[in-house]
Amino acid sequence: MSIQAVSYTGLARLAEPAKSFRTEDLPAEPMMCGLFGVYRAEGFSPDDIHRADQARDTLVHRGPNYGGARVTSDLYHGFRRLSIIDLSAAGNQPMVSADGKFAITVNGEIYNYRELRADLIAKGCVFTSQSDSEVVLHGYRVWGLEGLCEKLDGMYAAVIHDGERRKLHAIRDRPGMKPFFYFHSGRRFAWASELKALQTWLGDDLPPIDETAVLDYLACRYIPAPKSLYRNIFKLPAASRLTFDLETGRVDVGRYWTMPTELRSDNDDRLADGLRDRMQASVAAHMVSDVPVGYFLSGGIDSAVVLSHAVAVNPTAKAFSIGFEDPRFDESAQAAKVAALFGAEHAIRILQPTELDDVFDRTREWYDEPLSDKAAIPAFRVCEFASRDRTVVLTGDGGDELFGGYRSYKRFSGIRRKQRFVPFGSQSGWRLKDRNLRLITTRDPVELSIAIGSGRTRWQRDVYRERLAIAADYDELAHLRAWWKPELGPLRSLQYLDFHTSLPNNILTKVDRLSMSVSLEARIPFLSRTMIEYAFSLPESFLYKDGQLKGGLKYAYRNVLPASTLKRKKQGFGLPQSWKRTAVASQSEESYQEAVLSGFLKGAKFSNASA
Repeated sequence: MSIQAVSYTGLARLAEPAKSFRTEDLPAEPMMCGLFGVYRAEGFSPDDIHRADQARDTLVHRGPNYGGARVTSDLYHGFRRLSIIDLSAAGNQPMVSADGKFAITVNGEIYNYRELRADLIAKGCVFTSQSDSEVVLHGYRVWGLEGLCEKLDGMYAAVIHDGERRKLHAIRDRPGMKPFFYFHSGRRFAWASELKALQTWLGDDLPPIDETAVLDYLACRYIPAPKSLYRNIFKLPAASRLTFDLETGRVDVGRYWTMPTELRSDNDDRLADGLRDRMQASVAAHMVSDVPVGYFLSGGIDSAVVLSHAVAVNPTAKAFSIGFEDPRFDESAQAAKVAALFGAEHAIRILQPTELDDVFDRTREWYDEPLSDKAAIPAFRVCEFASRDRTVVLTGDGGDELFGGYRSYKRFSGIRRKQRFVPFGSQSGWRLKDRNLRLITTRDPVELSIAIGSGRTRWQRDVYRERLAIAADYDELAHLRAWWKPELGPLRSLQYLDFHTSLPNNILTKVDRLSMSVSLEARIPFLSRTMIEYAFSLPESFLYKDGQLKGGLKYAYRNVLPASTLKRKKQGFGLPQSWKRTAVASQSEESYQEAVLSGFLKGAKFSNASA
């Protein structure tokens, strides 16, 4: 099986057959991929296609190298491309099978595409590009949807149009690195990599705000999948596949992967060897690119681990760091030591307080819905800094969730131990001024985990519940409870919870949007399928070896990384307390959350009149 890609320009393309593939070539500049599409049973007028083009092109920051769409009688299947692998026109999308029955668009990278490609060629498939995305087109036809989902490893969101069966499929990677939004109402359906494209397409028909999503945000600092800020617009959850039936308008969503949690019983040295071997393979796979790759480097262990493996493949590696003039927050000197140890070129940019002035405007541009994380400012600046010199970077994200790096884990465990000796309390905690006493009296472990992280208790959230006219029995922590597994042990259960909730909805959302806003592809070696499944097979005794956060990871790299990195107290990627400018006048989580939220609610349309 081969593919076809026929280019058309101008309105004349509307007169072409239903399988037409039209494109709009742009200068070859390094930027990233975006998906957008619409199903319209009634078809498309020239004005409809123009409006769809405009919606697609709100994602130009994700892919200004190329813009294309395949328009059939009832489907607009659009794409914006950032060229990373196979820079030729053969890698353009949508990709269409030679018989015209199947078409795909893919955002992201398939890291095991070489192995899958070889398997598909052995089965008789004919490839016409070197693109990793083409394995999705052939793989769907050979293995089917479930088989394809099982075999893919990478960071991706993909759309498959099966014209033969009149189905539209979407799939999202296991940890949720690449985003996928969709609008569904009756038989109306549209999808996009970012909300802004759907907002543009829907225009005055944009649904009202979902009040329960606002309350979810106030509890967690993000809006959890499958919700978005708006009713009838959803996020496809991580590790999930979606099928839209073009005949009936029905949407079916389900998970294709579940985290295995069976524990290994090897000794610590064997576990450490297995960790390093898998990390080396993951880093090497993440470095496959036809453009130069860079590396983010903080003063912590995770990014140092990535760089230590990268230099084995790329001796001329270049790392990028952000620093502060305030030594209490600056890690650039430690990062420089690590870069020097491995012989990597190192670039440092010192952040200035004035760079925060537009933080809330930037938040609306980046996310299109509320997400509260002050680390976004330095994270954006390091993306901006690196994008001047690189199109792809490797990051150390995911290490905290996989190997137990958050201080809140130890605090949670300590509070739970104290509660054994405290006979009083309630599920949501007592209304006490002293925060430590509030936490000790919070008996519900999920409520406690949220209170430690966001600081906002149930009774504080109830004030907003009343304002938003939300029923008293609505549980804004339901998505968290679905992933709470106490049988895994106190610390591993928190890691399991964070991996399925905060990681995709907060951390990876931040990484994707900030890097894509400057057309930079950020890859995360810690989050390959092999690394994820290996990490969650490690016992707590190894993960927290010697009673340390990331004790097992430190043990595995004790002869690789300097002691100053291994022993360094986790600092986090935050902002100096001295930066109390107007934009971030208060450093408290509650006030920052409210400031972010207010920018999205001004003049917004609510479904509840009282809101």
